[in-house]
Amino acid sequence: MSVRLELTIYWAGVLSLLLIGAGLGVFLLFQRQQWGRLDSALIEEADTTAATIAQGADAAPIVRRLSEERDLGPRRRVWLTIAAHPVADAGDQDADMPIHTPPGSTPVIVNGRDDVFRYAIIFFSLNGAQAVLADGVDASGVHESVKRLRTSLLLVLPVLLFGSISLGYWLAGRALAPLVAVAATLAEIKPRDLSRRLPLGPVEDEVGKLIRAINALLERVERASSAERRFAADAAHELRTPLAVLRSGIEVALRRKRSAGEYERALDTALHDAAAVCRMADDLLTLAQLDQEVLLGSESIDMQALTAEVLDAIEPLTALKRLTIEANLGPGNVLGNRHHLRRLIINLLDNASKFTPEEGRITLTVESHNGSVRWTIADSGPGIDSNDLPYIFERFFRGRNGHSERGKGLGLSLCRDIVTLHKGELSAANRPGGGAEFVITLPAAPP
Repeated sequence: MSVRLELTIYWAGVLSLLLIGAGLGVFLLFQRQQWGRLDSALIEEADTTAATIAQGADAAPIVRRLSEERDLGPRRRVWLTIAAHPVADAGDQDADMPIHTPPGSTPVIVNGRDDVFRYAIIFFSLNGAQAVLADGVDASGVHESVKRLRTSLLLVLPVLLFGSISLGYWLAGRALAPLVAVAATLAEIKPRDLSRRLPLGPVEDEVGKLIRAINALLERVERASSAERRFAADAAHELRTPLAVLRSGIEVALRRKRSAGEYERALDTALHDAAAVCRMADDLLTLAQLDQEVLLGSESIDMQALTAEVLDAIEPLTALKRLTIEANLGPGNVLGNRHHLRRLIINLLDNASKFTPEEGRITLTVESHNGSVRWTIADSGPGIDSNDLPYIFERFFRGRNGHSERGKGLGLSLCRDIVTLHKGELSAANRPGGGAEFVITLPAAPP
């Protein structure tokens, strides 16, 4: 079922209830008003006549004069009984009489047996006896008025309902036309044509907001698709060179007979190149997982202990260059993946070790503050070129500082993605006294 038809059905249901309720209310109000006016006039005239008779006036001529009145209807029937004996009777003798006269002392209104005449019954005392005056009038006019209104409502309400439903169906189509146009335009956008955008209307309404949201989504999808294609192209380019070098080395080694020592050196070179390719493949796989926001094994991790563990692991690397590491490790827990966070710290310390000269200094601080855990890793190296600083976290970017041969441009990109996956922040800056400083801020784990 289409949205247009659903809206029309809802509109028809609500409108039917409103029209039926309004029609029934009008009918009941009109009927009550018509009968109320007639009943009030009947009771007033009958009560006046009874009061006159009670004062001692001759009843017969008074009853006759009342039966000749035509102000309330074309026909009249009036009679008077005293102690259940008829005293006077005048008017239309063919009038339908009430089935019975209810006993009582207050005026009542009753209908004739055929619902043609309507009677006002007045009870009063005359010469110590119970007297009853019945004043009836032909109520066909009121019946006809009520009937005409009922017929009119039965004819008009379906026409109004049908017309309103048709108008609602048309209006629903007009209201949904922009959405239909949006759907048609979206269907025309192909995977290779993500640069297209939906045209905005002249009015900033709900449809305009939807189009803006869709355009923003298309822009994000386009950026993601471009990044994915660029990532695939860059990965293929970066893997092609070491694989080509590895293949060339093996081909050269096999081109002629060589000594065992030469074969051993060739295998060592091939192993070194293969290890580099494996590391790059591992980095690429990790990046692909991070792009899919795969956060496995989330747990509360003691970052003080994890950082100390990493410092012990890289000690042989720093010992080769006789680097001094000043560590100030405060307590702090974060919620995340232990493997990813360990790799984050290793990558940043490895990066600091690469660019710190021999006998240099690396400072590492871990502290908790305002619901977050903060790492600061600073080195005494040459720092980061100011032109490279905005791009150092981009994939495969290796800078223009003369150290491009030291890596493949994936380490810092991995760090950024790991921090983003853990809903944190990673920043880099040059220290005033020289060297680079990296700052990681992650949300602290709940107690």
